[in-house]
Amino acid sequence: MRVVKFLFSRLFFCILVIAVIFAAIIFLCLCLHSLLPAALGGAIGYAFSFGCALFLLCRDGRGDYKCAWLALIAALPVLGAALYAFSCTGIERRRDNPLPPPLSSYEECEYFKDGERYLARLEECVAAAKYRVYLEYYIISKGKIWNGLCKRLESALARGVDVMIICDGLGSAGRTPKKDFSRLKKAGARIKIFNKLLPFPVSRLNCRNHRKIAAIDGQTVFLGGVNIADEYANINSPYGYWKDGGVMLRGDVALDYERIFLKDFYADNRYLPEKIQGGKGEKNDNDESGQGGIGGNGGKSCGRRREIRIVADEPANANGCCEELIAAKIYSAERRVCVFTPYLCVGEKLKDALIYAAGRGVRVVFILPHIPDKRITFEISLTYAQELRAYGIEVYRFKPGFLHAKCVLCDDEALLGSYNFDFRSMRLNYECGIWAGGELAESAYADFKECLVICEKIGDMRTGAPRRLARAALKIFSPLF
Repeated sequence: MRVVKFLFSRLFFCILVIAVIFAAIIFLCLCLHSLLPAALGGAIGYAFSFGCALFLLCRDGRGDYKCAWLALIAALPVLGAALYAFSCTGIERRRDNPLPPPLSSYEECEYFKDGERYLARLEECVAAAKYRVYLEYYIISKGKIWNGLCKRLESALARGVDVMIICDGLGSAGRTPKKDFSRLKKAGARIKIFNKLLPFPVSRLNCRNHRKIAAIDGQTVFLGGVNIADEYANINSPYGYWKDGGVMLRGDVALDYERIFLKDFYADNRYLPEKIQGGKGEKNDNDESGQGGIGGNGGKSCGRRREIRIVADEPANANGCCEELIAAKIYSAERRVCVFTPYLCVGEKLKDALIYAAGRGVRVVFILPHIPDKRITFEISLTYAQELRAYGIEVYRFKPGFLHAKCVLCDDEALLGSYNFDFRSMRLNYECGIWAGGELAESAYADFKECLVICEKIGDMRTGAPRRLARAALKIFSPLF
């Protein structure tokens, strides 16, 4: 049965196409001598493609990801193989899981249902910092938000605060405040551009740092989907109202996230204790409220220590710990699975879990953007939405504009952080978040219900043959986007 299943699989089809093309070139070389130089060049190109395809098949990895690359190599033999070879540069897969979801704890928390309050609260905490400020964001962009934060960082440096910053080379490309970075460096800040956009094959174009971390004084950490840019605070609105979210936590979890930050900054597994001095458990005298986690934003302050689970992934992980955790939680859900995500592109593992949950009577609901920021990825999201709808899964669009919030709710627990519900976040990016219950999950669910009121449910979408064909092609290559 396995042999029969393989013979009718997409994987076998891709291998067969490559083999037929390679055989045709050999035939031309042997039978048509006048075409020998061109055929020889083509043979070398296709041999390279065939070698890349075999290398891909021998590597550990998900079948849907392999099929997408094989289809690209078959459609564009030399170019597709070159793109695959360059995309894998510098990635050393590990069979073990170096970043399991460990337990941590917090004493105070605040949930933000928009980027404006998240960024305002972040600026307040940076202004009150005594020891260190570690910022790690996919996007750090010039604008009003950065200008205000930069002034706070300069003041912190003048007070002797240790400032370290990481931003992604692709996410922040063309947007980084270079003059401000130079000024901060002169004042003592350490700044790293993660995976700079360098010429092939030096650049690791496919490995992006999508994390959003702000760790302050070993006491406070900010997580979520918000980046340092004006659109996240709706100062400018390129796609209507920009809906985002995040959390602020105080407690041991802040030190745990400082370790993740330092690992990224120094690009190895060392934990450098000399970089973490003071701050843990010390009250911040500049915080006038004395609470930090109290505010009229759906967040609550915890009067006792609460456990949470830290989730972090990187491209070197052979098994994505977040994907495994989400699948397990969906399988065990009894009442509801609710998802905020800007992009919907599920692998077979999560798709099977969602279908199984819906079949058991669990209410499964997705909220997607109404106005997309990337047209191709939006078409992929709609393709998966229509497929999931056939199994009783509800999909809504956020009518006011673009939804960038990221949250997965399973019964009374929630995943909050930087993860999108797509293949790239689960397998290719550096991501992070927390799995929590209690008041954080309650606040996230309340936010979800508020958004659902202003959403439009996606029904049957009749499309013409060209668009259906385009969506089918996009679905094949969707793990690569």
